Amino acid sequence: MTYTTPITVEIANFIGDTNFDALPQNVLARGRVHILDALGLALAGSRTPATRSLINLARRVGGTATSSVLGTALRTSPPLSALINGTAMHADNFDDTSPQPSPDRNGGIHATAAVLPAILALAEEANLSGRKLTEAFHLGIELSCKLNHAIDPRHYAEGSHTTGTLGIFGAAAGAAKLLGLDTAGVAHALALATARAGGVRANFGSMVEQAHAGIAAEGGVTAALLADLGLAGDTDSLGNHFGWLQAAGGGYAPDAIRGRLGAPWAIVDPGTWIKPYPSGSLTHPAMTLLENMMREHGFDANTVDNLTVFTNQRLISTLIHNNPTDAIQARFSMPFCLAVLLVMGRAGISEFTDNIVNRPEIRAMIKRIVYRPYDAVETGYSNVTTFVEVTLANGATHKARADFPRGSPEAPMSFDDVVEKFIDCAAAVDWPADKIDQIMEMVEKLEELESVRYLIARLTS
Repeated sequence: MTYTTPITVEIANFIGDTNFDALPQNVLARGRVHILDALGLALAGSRTPATRSLINLARRVGGTATSSVLGTALRTSPPLSALINGTAMHADNFDDTSPQPSPDRNGGIHATAAVLPAILALAEEANLSGRKLTEAFHLGIELSCKLNHAIDPRHYAEGSHTTGTLGIFGAAAGAAKLLGLDTAGVAHALALATARAGGVRANFGSMVEQAHAGIAAEGGVTAALLADLGLAGDTDSLGNHFGWLQAAGGGYAPDAIRGRLGAPWAIVDPGTWIKPYPSGSLTHPAMTLLENMMREHGFDANTVDNLTVFTNQRLISTLIHNNPTDAIQARFSMPFCLAVLLVMGRAGISEFTDNIVNRPEIRAMIKRIVYRPYDAVETGYSNVTTFVEVTLANGATHKARADFPRGSPEAPMSFDDVVEKFIDCAAAVDWPADKIDQIMEMVEKLEELESVRYLIARLTS
């Protein structure tokens, strides 16, 4: 198909012209689930070393104290607030993942952790409503996801981390919407974002990767603010022959995004995964399988002789820490994620610590786990199809296959499921019970909230 409107202009028109009334009820319902999930993660993530480093940065450089750092009493500038809260949401690798719709592509994106902190910071500063926040959230998420579906697979395969590289565009779009920029202003904000979009997979398993979402959020806020102040860029900075999609990906598939923004909304089709475990989402099909097998057959680390897990090679090239030495690496380690389930019987935030990673029984179980690729991708496989084979000490064997994990659209976590996760995350920082109840009630009726400041007051100390 031949397209006459430049892609950046099409995107800017969509962001500028689409309002709350265009959001279907099922999209709004899923949005509330993902927002509650991310707010709980921000509370839990406020305690992590990566987040604390950024809090110290904010205290050092200062800024107009108009936006809050969740889980603390600190107020700072909107860009710094977005930087810190985005890092906190992603620090435990427990945040949602928007997948690729095609089985021959890898590279999901943690869009919420990039978009939500950006718009929270500006909505608090301007005293905007939950309805306005919701509108900007869905527009930002939609853009990040559709760009991820469209950009050439080379982008992720050769090392770019889409949460950083593409999350910034959703953050910039959502921020531009809240600032009331016209379509030209949105295009300029996207042009400014091209100058900041970055993040490489080499940092998986490090504190820098934990900050990718926050850096994208901060960049998006700054891009929108600069556009609002008149800093202009090329009108087609994304699709120009020398534009970002060509430079960063070698091109893109127009039919994956053109005419498809909001048609359908990516948050419901292909949907977004909520994580039941604080680790890379590519570990989750195997973890879901193993938990089910343990429950069905009654085995644990004491009765398992060895375990083999098979995935496609693309997953293996992402889960690069087969012998992790700390909790950050463990989140990108298939052997650890399965070993901790077998030894501890669960895999929550409290299990991903340096101490547990280096416990002798965990190290011993890791040595009995083999992670390898299957020979070929067969018809019917998804891009995360996983096989687990367990051999017990008595010689019995158990095998299982999963094409999707718990938390995916095929096995979704409901608002009530995420309430339980939110409570666990809040408990990690001893958050007051009365505030927990109020937060959940406000998010459940977010579009009716007169001011997001009421919600943020319950998320700060």
